[in-house]
Amino acid sequence: MGAAESDRALEQRLRELVTINELIKTLTSTLELSEILRIVLDRIKVLTHAEALSLLLYDGQRDELVFAATETLRENAIAGLRVPAGQGVASWVARTGCSALVNDVQSDPRFYGGIDRKSRFATHSLLAVPIERDGRVIAVIEVANRYGGDKFTDADLRKLEHLADGLRDTVDAESLSHDANAMRQLLATVASTVPSEASSLLLYDPKGNELVFTASRTLQAGVIDGMRLRCDQGIAGWVARHRQAVRLDDATKDPRYYAGIETQTHFTPRSMLCVPMLSKDTLLGVIQVINKIDGTSFTEDELRLAQSLADHAAIAIENASLYRQAFIASITDDLTGLSNTRHFNHMLPELLERGGQVSLLVLDLDNFKAIVDTYGHLVGSRTISYLGKVIAHLIRPGDVAARFGGDEFVIILPSTDVATARSIAETIRDAVEACSVLEGNGVDISTVTASVGVATFPDHASTAEDLFRAADAAMYSIKRRGKNAVAVAGGGTRTGH
Repeated sequence: MGAAESDRALEQRLRELVTINELIKTLTSTLELSEILRIVLDRIKVLTHAEALSLLLYDGQRDELVFAATETLRENAIAGLRVPAGQGVASWVARTGCSALVNDVQSDPRFYGGIDRKSRFATHSLLAVPIERDGRVIAVIEVANRYGGDKFTDADLRKLEHLADGLRDTVDAESLSHDANAMRQLLATVASTVPSEASSLLLYDPKGNELVFTASRTLQAGVIDGMRLRCDQGIAGWVARHRQAVRLDDATKDPRYYAGIETQTHFTPRSMLCVPMLSKDTLLGVIQVINKIDGTSFTEDELRLAQSLADHAAIAIENASLYRQAFIASITDDLTGLSNTRHFNHMLPELLERGGQVSLLVLDLDNFKAIVDTYGHLVGSRTISYLGKVIAHLIRPGDVAARFGGDEFVIILPSTDVATARSIAETIRDAVEACSVLEGNGVDISTVTASVGVATFPDHASTAEDLFRAADAAMYSIKRRGKNAVAVAGGGTRTGH
């Protein structure tokens, strides 16, 4: 190994050590799982220069892997989009024949944000250079967001200009626009020349008035987040099952390859690293790194590095999971699985502060004391647990149901008006009344019904405390008049059957 190669290897190793050190420090600063996943993905991107990254978490109950954080290269997602005449940095480049380097697009008056809105991509920085032929600009190469989050440099601009100069006598705009393979190869060359999150080739439309995105490569986050993979599917499934790391030069030729993900992403893997995330011999997930931007294969050193990052990620994910379990336990009522009073007292003021209508139901069980007097406290507890589950099945995503103590429940209904809240209260009252036999032991609980008070912010109260008082007063108005009904604060009562 020559001195230059030795220096480069040393520089690379130092960069790896710095990145791992930064990862460890950053991961220990948060217990939020979503933030941990984002940090891990970002550090892997910096070190591997990959076209696609996936962090999959293991769901032990279903024996499946879930794509939890992903960045996937999408080809031609914005092909056909037009840049309005006279707008955008690329249009300026085409008009002047000059290159552009912009590291803060929001402060540059030439920047046109319409493409970002249509493509759901956030441009922060970009380079754009012209391709000229016979003294006129025939196309523009544009790259956005330097890979790894760094700023574009003058050296990057010179490299891209050198590439464009080399295309001056070989690129024909008309033939290029009909040659998908040639455009794909051109953008692959652009990506390896100046690594970035997006690269595009813009050609003039036939009338020569507007630039059109003719080919594009964009690294987009979350494209397949939430997708599931059985642990007998694909290379990631094999790695999860066998808990062994894999490095492949061409994943599609491997017998373990599963094409289902490619169908969703329209992205073909070649070189791949796939490593398990293990903590104390417990599988937490898998990390996949696919296709180096420069087209070369991943090395054994990069596999070792990916496994090291996965090991640190596993520790952070386990800590976050333990924290979340402890947090959930601290806000959950042991008997019903609903929220507890502490969580209710925290959530109600917070939801009111966000603005908009918020309704509150206060529910008290009727005739519950008779069940306890007849069958004892154990059956009483089981009755509370059973009816808590009935309530849990009836609330909507985003609603907060809590056991307030004894046989009383509270239900927060965000973004809900009085009429809708009353309807939900009636549904819950009906469901409680319909429960005739206690699940598991056949005890008759048909005498147990529900009195429900309804109050809505800001219609009936302006603070969390006053909203609870209003709903509670409505509930007690029912208790005084016969039970098993719904009443709205300051309004009428609807009785049960």
